[in-house]
Amino acid sequence: MSTARPRRRRVGSVLLSVAGVLLLAVGAAVLGAALLAPEETEKAYGRVKTEVIATIDEVRLTVFEELPEVRLGVSGGMVELDRCDGTFTEMLSYERADVPPVWAAHNNCAGDVILPWQTGQQIRIAGDDRVFEVVDIRETSKIWASTDDLVGLGGDFALQTCYYGEDRMKFIGLVPVDA
Repeated sequence: MSTARPRRRRVGSVLLSVAGVLLLAVGAAVLGAALLAPEETEKAYGRVKTEVIATIDEVRLTVFEELPEVRLGVSGGMVELDRCDGTFTEMLSYERADVPPVWAAHNNCAGDVILPWQTGQQIRIAGDDRVFEVVDIRETSKIWASTDDLVGLGGDFALQTCYYGEDRMKFIGLVPVDA
């Protein structure tokens, strides 16, 4: 009996050592990928996160009958947007007669919630009892894009965020659903 206990400890120590080495190797691989291919790493992260968001939205709707919800915050510009407080900022620089009001959030500041949404998706706006529906989607470049690219975007207002690791932005036009 006295020999079994030290043997178990040795096996446990070996298993813990192997697990530790594996975790270090995975960590080194992730760090290496992030340093050597940052855009591809960010894009891969974004794809996984977008799939998780879509799955959570589906489960919430199926199990709890809850629609996805976003919060609108203050009006302003980049300073307000960069606060990263989990709300969408009304971007005053987008104001134009033939473009609906645009509310934006960085993808890593709760804006990525809109990335999996397609036309017909229904959502809620925090503090508003109405249901809104995505009626139009527009994707533009992040570089050299202007409000000209948004002329004719359908909806009473739009939500905007950027794709992870890509030179693309997504705009979704929303309207309230009639009761």
